Amino acid sequence: MPTITLPSNVEAEKSVLGAMLIASDAADIALGSLEESDFSNAEPRNKMIFHAMKILHDNDRPIDAQTVIDELNALHYDKSVTPQYIFELVDSVITPENVDHYISMVRDQSVLRQLLLKFGDIQEEYNKGVQDISTFISRSNDLIAEICQKRAVSEMRAVKEIAASVADNISKSNEADTKGLIGLDTGFKKLNEMTHGWRKGDLIILAARPSVGKTTLGINLAFQTAARERVPVAFFSLEMTAEQVVEKLIACRAMVPGDHITTGYLSTTEKRKISAAVSEISRTQLYFDDTPNAKLGDIISKAHRLKKEHSDLGFIVVDYLGRIRYSDHPNIAQRQQEISEISGALKTLARELDVPVLCIAQLNRNVDQNENKVPSLSNLRDSGSIEQDADVCMLLYRSDYYTSLGQKAKDKGKNQNQNKPAEGEENEEGEAPEKKKDDKGVSETQVIVAKNRKGQTGIVHLVFQKAYSRFDDPTPEYEIRMAQIEASRNGFNDE
Repeated sequence: MPTITLPSNVEAEKSVLGAMLIASDAADIALGSLEESDFSNAEPRNKMIFHAMKILHDNDRPIDAQTVIDELNALHYDKSVTPQYIFELVDSVITPENVDHYISMVRDQSVLRQLLLKFGDIQEEYNKGVQDISTFISRSNDLIAEICQKRAVSEMRAVKEIAASVADNISKSNEADTKGLIGLDTGFKKLNEMTHGWRKGDLIILAARPSVGKTTLGINLAFQTAARERVPVAFFSLEMTAEQVVEKLIACRAMVPGDHITTGYLSTTEKRKISAAVSEISRTQLYFDDTPNAKLGDIISKAHRLKKEHSDLGFIVVDYLGRIRYSDHPNIAQRQQEISEISGALKTLARELDVPVLCIAQLNRNVDQNENKVPSLSNLRDSGSIEQDADVCMLLYRSDYYTSLGQKAKDKGKNQNQNKPAEGEENEEGEAPEKKKDDKGVSETQVIVAKNRKGQTGIVHLVFQKAYSRFDDPTPEYEIRMAQIEASRNGFNDE
């Protein structure tokens, strides 16, 4: 890489140091905002003086022209930092009240220098040979993001300013529609009431055991947001092809059994419904990426590119967390740490793009040891950091799922020669196969909002029609019946 002149602003550095010599308040602000490395090598004396000031401050000694001169002598620095230069710094300051402005200028030049130096490191790594482009891009992006984050560090804000901002948000909340939405419409009435919609910058986790319906609900949520809010929505499908996902979506919107669509045995009415569903889906701005076992860096890069192409990008869905690769050489022993890095990166992505990100995850088998098999946050698979990073955690529960498991276990016991896993039972990969028989029945599904930083927690009841890959709000009559059943389960029935 050719030699370049690194940027600096020596005059701003001198103004900061001069203000620090005049006012103790300015010194406190500068020492809390800058580091020695933020001063350039264009004028080495400035870095030496700041270093001496920091030592004085750390030892609770006053900072003025004489104490700085004495400290520099004690440090045995070369004689280039003369008393004349120190007093020159003092004379260069009109008022120390502008120190914030000069600190910002010094920090900007420092970040720019570090960024240019990092570009050099990236080019040096490239010259050594790139084994995998995706990994190289991801690592380079991380290095650049780390530097840019320093530029984004904000100053402390007065409560008066923050209170005004909150009041403005409250005012906007009062202008929310009749659904009480602050964020994007989830498509489900009770879920809207509990979450107030998907909020920008939030990481939402949707977790369940295999075959409970988490992917189907994720598809439903993606479509509902795209259709109701008329915004672009990204769907990263790491297990299913885009065609399979859209096939489920067509079944959902057409209310035609999925196996009819797969086999092609369709009645005239079903064909008409499918045609209408395809037209409805095509009017939305849904974008799919179905790269299997995609790398974290690729997902982040594609999301950034889509945001650049569509500034109104509204929602991102990732299906699912366990399939995201963090590196080229996965290490099972380090998987928990990798999951921590992935969940943290998805949260950062949500904040950087200012969009809600919903990530589907899997619950571990320990959920089967819970009372009534109802999942809790401790059942999130691989890492507790998922719960920590998430703004909203939703856990799915279907009682009929476990009823089916029990019945199939009995059937399996009757036929010892059958080697295939029972219907609904996990195979070696921890996944449950689909039922062979078309199940047109209605299943009660509980969406347990176990964590919600900005709203309520509780249970949202949805109706799941597996044959149609569809979730719906229950009717009022159905809700009353479910409430009665729930009360009976909890021992509140009338005696």
